Amino acid sequence: MSGRSSRTKGSAAEREVVAILKEAGYDVRRCPYSGALEWMKGDIVGAPWHVEVKRCEALRIPEWMRKLREQAEDKPGVLIFRRSREEWNVCLRLEDFLELMEE
Repeated sequence: MSGRSSRTKGSAAEREVVAILKEAGYDVRRCPYSGALEWMKGDIVGAPWHVEVKRCEALRIPEWMRKLREQAEDKPGVLIFRRSREEWNVCLRLEDFLELMEE
């Protein structure tokens, strides 16, 4: 997949996840700066977690989780991913899951 179509697919995935989270009651939006600003990391902003969205046929969860932890800093990190024609999934560290369950 070319870089342009990959970005288009990624943007569509982020919009889809934002719509799902908004329907669930979260006031979130796509990050408008694509990581250009140091303080605005993540694909989706407004959530109490650092969110990365991936829509890819080849799952590289360990790699994505390393990137997530590097960027999440003091927020729990949540990886939301899916392959084409499959359900969305969430992956997070057990430590972050336990922190989220306390809230």
